[in-house]
Amino acid sequence: MDAENRKPKTPFPLRLCVPVVEAVTARARRAYLRAARKGLWAEVRVDYLEKPDYQRLFRTLPGPVVVTNRPTREGGRWSGSEKARLALLADALPFGVHALDVEFSADPGFRRDLFLRKGPTKLILSWHEFQETPEDGKLEEIFTAMLREKADILKLVTWAHQPQDNLRLLGLIPRARAAGKEIIAFCMGPLGKWSRLAAPFLGSFLSYAPLQRGKTSAPGQVTVNEMRRLFRLLRP
Repeated sequence: MDAENRKPKTPFPLRLCVPVVEAVTARARRAYLRAARKGLWAEVRVDYLEKPDYQRLFRTLPGPVVVTNRPTREGGRWSGSEKARLALLADALPFGVHALDVEFSADPGFRRDLFLRKGPTKLILSWHEFQETPEDGKLEEIFTAMLREKADILKLVTWAHQPQDNLRLLGLIPRARAAGKEIIAFCMGPLGKWSRLAAPFLGSFLSYAPLQRGKTSAPGQVTVNEMRRLFRLLRP
């Protein structure tokens, strides 16, 4: 047996998701296909699209895709009505997409209904705080409430103002997994970059990384190549 085969394997995979932040459907389709060819997930940000066309976007699904329609209150670009935003998100279900991202702040009735009719599509329940990482009591309150909700995957993302903020978010990962729930958790911003790499080692379901600089969807994202290089260096 050679040295490489004797090397202990990382218990969790580096599952990367490429943000698709294009304004035109055809370009979004090309970006998604490029991610799929590289064995990556893709998050199609519908809030970036000027005229979303699911029929063209998802006429084939060669790789896993998350559909997100993020409102401005959580760092997205959707500025229309909440009713139209949620309806557009739900409209992706018949196309067999792999996951829908719906915010914890969205209407609870809509979320419950979506969970009941989602079929094999996974439901990601997300919460973003772009200003700070809340103090422990508030963070615990949000995390506990989200654990009680109907969702396949939880996603909690905050802004790191100090290194300890990263540790508090990353500490949620083993707790969620112990409760039988998949989770995505890390921090944004310059001080949060390293948490994006650390998260997969703890079992975070996804980590987000663009294929190239300038195609990020949130502060602190590093490219797929950078993530893979660092992961190879650090894995056991």
